[in-house]
Amino acid sequence: MKLIKQLIKAKGLTLKQVAEEIGVGYHSAQKVIIRAPQANGKGIRDTRDIREKIAVWLNYPYELVWGPGAEFFLKKMLAEEIRCQAKHKIEHETSKELQALGLLDQKTA
Repeated sequence: MKLIKQLIKAKGLTLKQVAEEIGVGYHSAQKVIIRAPQANGKGIRDTRDIREKIAVWLNYPYELVWGPGAEFFLKKMLAEEIRCQAKHKIEHETSKELQALGLLDQKTA
């Protein structure tokens, strides 16, 4: 699911970092996240465990991440993460500008 990869990127991390954090190999995580299992059943082996770990890492229920409505849910979460990151970036830039103008102490920043 490319949406999961985009969500990881929006959080400022790489797939490699997430794989390390959940205790699986990069290639195993990559296969689960980027490549959907094939219709003939290939690629399904051992993915449930990795999928569960990814859902826990994302702090979302398994069914919402991997179930039938996952695309809608992940798009919503991705949009929320992008908004959150944009808000933090704006707040950070505003604080830097206020400090540069002497309108904000270092302690309150």
